[in-house]
Amino acid sequence: MKKTSLNDIAVRLGVSKTLVSLVLNGKGRKHRISEEVCKKVIAVAKELNYQPNQIAKGLRTGKTNTIGLIIADIANPFFGKLGREIEKEASKHGYRVMFCSSDENAENFRLQLEMLQQGQVDGLIISPPAGSEQQIKKLEKSKLPYVLIDRYFPEIESNAIVIDNFQAAYDATKHLIDQGYQNIACITVNNTLNNMRQRLEGYKKALQDAQQNPDERLIKIMPFSHEKDDFEAAIKQLAFSDEIKADAIFFTTSKVGIMGLESIHSLGLNIPDDMAVVSFDDPDAFRISNPPVTAVAQPLKEIGSQSVKLLMDWLNSKGRKKETEKIVLNAELRIRKSSVRIFFS
Repeated sequence: MKKTSLNDIAVRLGVSKTLVSLVLNGKGRKHRISEEVCKKVIAVAKELNYQPNQIAKGLRTGKTNTIGLIIADIANPFFGKLGREIEKEASKHGYRVMFCSSDENAENFRLQLEMLQQGQVDGLIISPPAGSEQQIKKLEKSKLPYVLIDRYFPEIESNAIVIDNFQAAYDATKHLIDQGYQNIACITVNNTLNNMRQRLEGYKKALQDAQQNPDERLIKIMPFSHEKDDFEAAIKQLAFSDEIKADAIFFTTSKVGIMGLESIHSLGLNIPDDMAVVSFDDPDAFRISNPPVTAVAQPLKEIGSQSVKLLMDWLNSKGRKKETEKIVLNAELRIRKSSVRIFFS
């Protein structure tokens, strides 16, 4: 089906293409086009289902009402849900969202960033992968408005929306300690990003404060490829070691948690009797698991709304960058049966 053009509307009404363009761009009154003619142009445009060419419009006005969103890993349920919240919030401001996933790869991220910049997006919301510092520095010089989410680089002054990863991990680990678990393991990923470091540090500090010195044998740093065999080997070692057996595990991401749960079940272990579990993030799967999984729930709606608000503030400042702002939000520990020890008198 042929897309309706400005010329189609002009021919239908017997007016010039320029007049139609002026009316549809809200400039009819400025150019003394009568209200009656304006109404007719708008009515025919609706009748013919006219859709403006946003790229062409962007070239004329310098604005496309499009936000580029680069998330880190589309396979991670956390980022899928966060992307949806950002899209819903952006639509309230009349903006569309163009999605990309870097798959936690710095080169993919570079290519996607260049593509979005060439596509004339008005601004960017980014969850940057490890190793992308130089790209963020280049973006900073370009003056294109952007906000970082979930992670940031401490050495780069950027607008960012993050959570208190240290405290969230501390609270999750303390919960396991308060339940009486003695050998609490941590499974995380081989990642240099500050949010992963903070989660590991929060886990260690909770143990130290409880006079349970962290044992490196209980800390497993997994390859970022998330191979099933790697996780099963790690869980097997933690559960059946002759040296030190873990009785609980803290997973630092939902993707790691899902892989870990699958391995625990495949090894025939019972949760929480053989192994208690707490995981970062709270995908739907955790609530319907058997047993339901205790989770550190990040405030997705608030992250989405705050990131869009920060970006809108910058966009509405007519290109003048406002003072950078880092907003730190709190996570919520949702306690479920996977980590609760039942004591019998």
